[in-house]
Amino acid sequence: MLRGRTILIMLVVALVAFAGGVWADNALSSRQARRLIANVGDLNLDPEHIHIRRINTGLGGRAVVEALVQTGFELAHQNGQWAVVRVRLGDRQWDSIEFITAAITHEKIRRTSADLRVLAQAMAAYHRDHHRYPAAANFAALVDMLVPQYLGRIIREDYWHRAYVYQPTPNGYQVVSLGADGQLATADDLRLENGHLRVPTTE
Repeated sequence: MLRGRTILIMLVVALVAFAGGVWADNALSSRQARRLIANVGDLNLDPEHIHIRRINTGLGGRAVVEALVQTGFELAHQNGQWAVVRVRLGDRQWDSIEFITAAITHEKIRRTSADLRVLAQAMAAYHRDHHRYPAAANFAALVDMLVPQYLGRIIREDYWHRAYVYQPTPNGYQVVSLGADGQLATADDLRLENGHLRVPTTE
């Protein structure tokens, strides 16, 4: 195994200042950015291993921070090839890559499901008013028909950054997220059909 192979990772981190908080009226400093990045979730990174390259502040109390994060990866030679198996997230804290990717997938499913439930409510309200579902050619056209009267915000993509697939059916409609694999009609699809949501099971 290769332990502690140190590399530099380029991260672009969006930091949201607290509304009315301590940074609402002040510029975000490199020191503050390092501390925030180091404590995202349960990472507990060493701030000394985070190097701020650039801070771009914008409207609405937001800033985009471009940073270099120095950490370590553990690789193992498996089935004739190298694979990343663990990443060092904190001081002597190593976590499984499989665990991290599973957690990310679970969160993407949760957030995509939430958007689909909001969309289901909008579709139901449209149906109550028009006694039919929208006859849209695709998902983008569907959203344009629903916003703003039935849908309070624009939804274009799932949390894998892919467009939803909208299909009118003889009995109503289907909206599909292609899920992690990006393929239609596979086991990891999230499917909203006439208000009923089916999501893939995760272990």
